[in-house]
Amino acid sequence: MKKTLKKIAAFSVACVMTLSLTACGEDTANIGKIGGEEIPAGIYLYHATSVYRQTALQKTEEQATVWDVTVDGKTAEQHITDETVMRVKKLVAVEKKFDELGLSFTEKEKDYYKASAENAYKQSEESFAESGIGLDSFTRIVENDAKYAAVFEAYYDAETGIEPIKTSEINKYLKDNFARIELLEVSLKDIEGNLLKGAEKEKAINRAKSYVKRADSEDFGALVYEEYNVLLKSMAEANGTEFTKVEYKPEEVEEYTFEQIVDMNEMASNFPSTVKDEILSHKADGKAFLIESSDCYYVVKRHNILEREGIVDTYKATVLQALKGEEFAELETKWAEELDFEWNEKSKERYAPKKLKIAE
Repeated sequence: MKKTLKKIAAFSVACVMTLSLTACGEDTANIGKIGGEEIPAGIYLYHATSVYRQTALQKTEEQATVWDVTVDGKTAEQHITDETVMRVKKLVAVEKKFDELGLSFTEKEKDYYKASAENAYKQSEESFAESGIGLDSFTRIVENDAKYAAVFEAYYDAETGIEPIKTSEINKYLKDNFARIELLEVSLKDIEGNLLKGAEKEKAINRAKSYVKRADSEDFGALVYEEYNVLLKSMAEANGTEFTKVEYKPEEVEEYTFEQIVDMNEMASNFPSTVKDEILSHKADGKAFLIESSDCYYVVKRHNILEREGIVDTYKATVLQALKGEEFAELETKWAEELDFEWNEKSKERYAPKKLKIAE
């Protein structure tokens, strides 16, 4: 079972940070114990740098330093310590639950996660080393992300889950929140961003209306290329260069090239709200329709998302996260809270928040 690392984007955050001390000291190689298991200081330091950076983002102009920030009534120093310990406990809690459920990775999966960690580590090896974050600690963090995904699936998988989410629920969420569309934009602006006027505007509008009439009987890709060539010609004329038409070769185009699977909850940030609303309100019947806005006309064909081969499997993890992500996060917190963390007092002093040195 191939899993996606849900926190890979966090690597870069840790990579750019350094700490004033390393974790290789004989008495401070571990940060403490959970259930008798010694926890490498590198795991703690990785999360501490991330929490520090997130806390610093909350600093206002009136606050001189991050240490003036308060989070949920706590000083920044206490918040960084408490949140970092909680993240370490969550890591261990996920590992324990993974084992408790009898889950495992194949050798191929283990090699994949190990290689992923090694590649990411090598990219910023100096920063990691200076931070006291060894490769073993980093690899464990990467594997933990995969274990989190595996435990999540073990809880909610439609066929084998502890609390299974029915396929019908996944299908309904897909239909209600995603759109499978072909979309062609006809801009009502010139290449400098100015709104078209008069005859030029009318020309663009008529072109969009023509595409709508033709879209149900012609190759949508051919229409996309046609409009693209209109843009290229306008650019050539504006720049005084020769226009070279781009030929459309359907035999070289892969299936679904001109289709988009759009999360309508995110689409609002990229398109006017009216576009989102009209797409959602329109039947997924594959018939072309026109959406008008002040600066663009949209030629759209909405298709039945469930009729696209493999779509449910492709988006199952995304949908499950949307449906059960918060609930599972609460479970993870509950498991973590049941664990006792015993400090290594020397490490607690050595890696105190105010001793973190963050690279500029």
